[in-house]
Amino acid sequence: MKYLSIIFLSCLVSFSFAQNKIFVAGTVKDSISGSPLSFASITNISTHQTVLSDKNGFFKIAVSLNQLLSFAYVGYNFDTVLVNEKILQKDTLHLLLRPLTKSLAEVTVYSNMKFSAYQSDSLKRRNDFFQTIGDYTLPVFSNGNSGSGIGLNLDRFYGREKRKRKIIDLFDQMEQEQYINYRFTPALVNKYTTLSTDSLSLFVQQYRPSYTWLRKHTEEEDVLYYINDKLKLFFKRKEK
Repeated sequence: MKYLSIIFLSCLVSFSFAQNKIFVAGTVKDSISGSPLSFASITNISTHQTVLSDKNGFFKIAVSLNQLLSFAYVGYNFDTVLVNEKILQKDTLHLLLRPLTKSLAEVTVYSNMKFSAYQSDSLKRRNDFFQTIGDYTLPVFSNGNSGSGIGLNLDRFYGREKRKRKIIDLFDQMEQEQYINYRFTPALVNKYTTLSTDSLSLFVQQYRPSYTWLRKHTEEEDVLYYINDKLKLFFKRKEK
């Protein structure tokens, strides 16, 4: 009887936690064309949870007050959102990501150095990111993206001595998400599978590989074997 009471209490606590969980929902679109960006990655920096936007650019992610969300998409600059009371009061968060633009000189330099598309985009993002923060005040919405221009001063959270290191760490976390986006693309999964649009979206989100794994497995063939293994698990789950 005591054992059953413990199980009941555990279930009750879990149910209560699920009921109190807060979510932020919204859309991710191109800042110029307004087109939805499907498979953009939205990461809760505090919990390291990542979700992907659907074909309409829609996403939904669990949050808590004062946590930081980062938004990443191949060929676009990062953006960040601080979860404050104002954000939680919104029914839908509309985020606009700014495409990366490269001058002819930059393209020539990257070409001569034989950088991959990911490396050249990474260099451009790094340059834009650290120019934007300037005095190490991180924009909650990047200027020119969402138009809000709200600044998140890292001194408030980390103190002056640690803020530079924290900014670099934050950039590196967002850059890791971009690396995953480049290596594990819906187009690549679709190339080797027959998944429908909805199943493809579900598979890419459920079996998104880690940055560490991708760095250890650098060939497309490695990712192909990974997809094949995860596909077996995916179909087994659907059969249950």
